[in-house]
Amino acid sequence: MTGSLTSRVFVDASVLVRLFDDDEPRRQAGARAVFGDIQGTTLVISTRVMADFYDIVTREFARPLPAVVAGRALADLAGLAVVQVDHDLVAAAADAAERHDLEIRDALAVEAAATAGCGRLLTEALPHGTVLRGLLVEDPVNWEECR
Repeated sequence: MTGSLTSRVFVDASVLVRLFDDDEPRRQAGARAVFGDIQGTTLVISTRVMADFYDIVTREFARPLPAVVAGRALADLAGLAVVQVDHDLVAAAADAAERHDLEIRDALAVEAAATAGCGRLLTEALPHGTVLRGLLVEDPVNWEECR
């Protein structure tokens, strides 16, 4: 992954779950490209992203992952840079949600990414190419355009 903004990239749950989503091969390929091309890049997630990931892959998938598989994936994700969601981050996200007309979960991703010093936010939840709080929003399904 190359880019002039920063080598820190925040990855939202909407992208992480695609790693295991066999029903969306194009989106799965985009998510896998993120993790396959990380040389010189620090991938960042938050504790909220980890919780959302687990909930989605074990409860919302048409073919949910077994808890043991999802647990192993969580253990692997813990090896990334992880932003702790605390009351200050939630308060900042609430302000950002109001200011930018976002859902709180999307604002939490924006604020966690900004707190971690990221230049990019990878998500399916916000429009590709949007800039919020100095973060370039990218949808990995458009990954080839981002490189």
